[in-house]
Amino acid sequence: MTFELLVATRYLRAKRKQAMISVITVIAMLGVSAGVAALVVAMAVSEGQRRDIREKLLGTQAHLIVYSTGREGIPNYIEVAKQIEAVKDVVGAAPHAEQYMAIESTLTPVRVTGIVPEMDARVSLLSKSIVAGELNGLNDQSTAPIVIGQELAKRQGLQVGDKVKIMSATGTGGLSGIERKNLTFTVVAIFSIGLFEYDSALVYVPFERATYLMGIADVATNIEVKTSDFDRSEEVGREILDKLGPGFVFDDWKVTHKTIFQALNLERLGIAIAIGLIVFVASLNIIATLTMMVLEKTRDVATLMAMGATVAQIRRVFIFQGVIIGAIGTAIGLVLGHGISYFADRYQLIPLSPEVYSIDHLPFLADPWDSVLIAAAAMLISFLATLYPSAAAARLQPVEALRYE
Repeated sequence: MTFELLVATRYLRAKRKQAMISVITVIAMLGVSAGVAALVVAMAVSEGQRRDIREKLLGTQAHLIVYSTGREGIPNYIEVAKQIEAVKDVVGAAPHAEQYMAIESTLTPVRVTGIVPEMDARVSLLSKSIVAGELNGLNDQSTAPIVIGQELAKRQGLQVGDKVKIMSATGTGGLSGIERKNLTFTVVAIFSIGLFEYDSALVYVPFERATYLMGIADVATNIEVKTSDFDRSEEVGREILDKLGPGFVFDDWKVTHKTIFQALNLERLGIAIAIGLIVFVASLNIIATLTMMVLEKTRDVATLMAMGATVAQIRRVFIFQGVIIGAIGTAIGLVLGHGISYFADRYQLIPLSPEVYSIDHLPFLADPWDSVLIAAAAMLISFLATLYPSAAAARLQPVEALRYE
């Protein structure tokens, strides 16, 4: 142990007559701990929301979507899907026929998605989201089967086996302008993704039923693609376009869900700044503690300097004190923040209204990299807080300091 560190640790262990300094030191440590713990928890909430929403979105929807540049859609969708699946890092491709329609009895808007079940199983986790009924019911050609979201089922009072009539409005190009098409479906399954906007408005029907309601030929409006690594979705999308040639474009999940993740990033930044101010306030306690320590230890400092201690050594003594306070406070805060985040996420301690927040509980995920950055920032602030008191201690003149002792 160096001379400076030895003196710094001895000064932190205040004697009985210096109890006030000891109390202020503890308060400074607790201030840093509270700030670090609050920042860890806040970042865990932000990262938990990001993880939860991303997993649910990418679990039920593709990583990228391929569209035709023409207005007629994709007529040879089976062939195109097979070409896409031949591209490296593509797990599966599934044609969709999508359009917003309405439930005729209540005029509730729904997004009707026509799928080919055996192909869609390769790009979505819809089968794992079923909470009632059987997804295999979509293959029943004797009826018009439909799979609906749990929230939509609750609102419409629907259960497996019930009938629901879907209505669309399509342009005919003739004098009448608009032609209404409707079809009565039988609910064969109910799913729950966990995101309110999807569970309350998304329905799945067989591909040919969707194209009938849309008033179009046997074409797909888009082809959804799942990749082996969703972080490389943009690169894979460009490879797909190279494979297919002209006449196609794509959007990956970063584009289709851009607004959601931008809002989460902005929220994350705001939380970091707001909660980070707690650590800054805690650093003021470190300044106060070290300043009082300098005043209390004036005679000791003068004695050390008279015995040969250099100005740099005296400065380092008080820098070490502040850094030790910051390090202990940071360590306690990290343990506390990770502990709170773990138990809050494991036991879902904070329930939410899914109608408002799209999720039923507040998720927590303490990212180790976030903790490293928080710890580094806390230590940096603690170090900066030592500069003024340590400089004041180094400016002491031994003769002047001992004159009145």
